[in-house]
Amino acid sequence: MITVKCANCRKKLFRYEKVGKGRLWHLWKERITEDNSVREGSEVRCACGNFIGIEEAKWIKLKTHSVTYSGSITKN
Repeated sequence: MITVKCANCRKKLFRYEKVGKGRLWHLWKERITEDNSVREGSEVRCACGNFIGIEEAKWIKLKTHSVTYSGSITKN
């Protein structure tokens, strides 16, 4: 389980179950266990106003360098 934070203000945005190694390109909606983000239509933002990404059908596509994350990654 990893904690995804805003790169601007470091506020906690998501608790996410990341599977496998590699970069975090998008967040699968079914793997999000906690969501503290703000939605404006299909745009996903932090409470500070930082643009995080776009909500699509099955995932949230993240903007490059808009978030940081820490925690342990599930190996599959």
